[in-house]
Amino acid sequence: MIFYFSGTGNSRWVARFLADELGDQLRFIPDELDTDMRYSMKEGERLGFVFPTYGWGVPPFVEHFIERMQVKGVAYLYFVTTCGDDTGMTAELFCDIVARKGWTCSLGYAVQMPESYVCLPGFDVDSKPKEQRKLSAVPARLNQVVDDIIDGRDGFDTIPGPMKWAKSHIVRPFFNRFLINPRHFKYEAGKCVGCGACVKACPFHNITLTEGNRPQWLDRCVQCMRCYHTCPERAIEWGRFTLGKGQYLFDRK
Repeated sequence: MIFYFSGTGNSRWVARFLADELGDQLRFIPDELDTDMRYSMKEGERLGFVFPTYGWGVPPFVEHFIERMQVKGVAYLYFVTTCGDDTGMTAELFCDIVARKGWTCSLGYAVQMPESYVCLPGFDVDSKPKEQRKLSAVPARLNQVVDDIIDGRDGFDTIPGPMKWAKSHIVRPFFNRFLINPRHFKYEAGKCVGCGACVKACPFHNITLTEGNRPQWLDRCVQCMRCYHTCPERAIEWGRFTLGKGQYLFDRK
């Protein structure tokens, strides 16, 4: 059983690849929030989590989901996190989260995918050549992940990068407290055509259209940026931080 979250499609593709190769069930975390979150594992069944790296850590809503879910029969647990460059101490943070449930994480991997975070200075989508270089390396990486899961191996290969402690224990709390919110989202009136693409795209149903067919953000935002990257008119911005920056969606089948 694989639980996953994805905003711009990177982690969704990784999760689907793993589910297809392993023959495992795939569950989208936002869809599970309205259930009782009680799960029973079959004998020998693996429990996996796939998610994007958030501020060099586990996304807060993924952590909260794990805290609330109840699973019987966890025998082998792993995670795969997608990232633009590195993951800091995501592996240690994830292991601490599941340890509080009485579980042990056996395997953890990071998979570099094209960058989609654009809400801070210096962060933008990758150039097309860099995007293609990353994507060309993904199949071999995922095949290794699949082999290790099938063999039941232990270990972590999560691309921690430099200054991992500072990124995960200083930058990440700031990111979680101040940058995961909808307050700075806005639309440019001269560009927005009221098509509702952002409403349909939001995985947490956090956007509605006003009577004038203009987007309005509610309070369930997880900062996945799918609305920004989906808008066909480039009408959505997050304050001034996203001005002039690119869009990215993973659109492979």
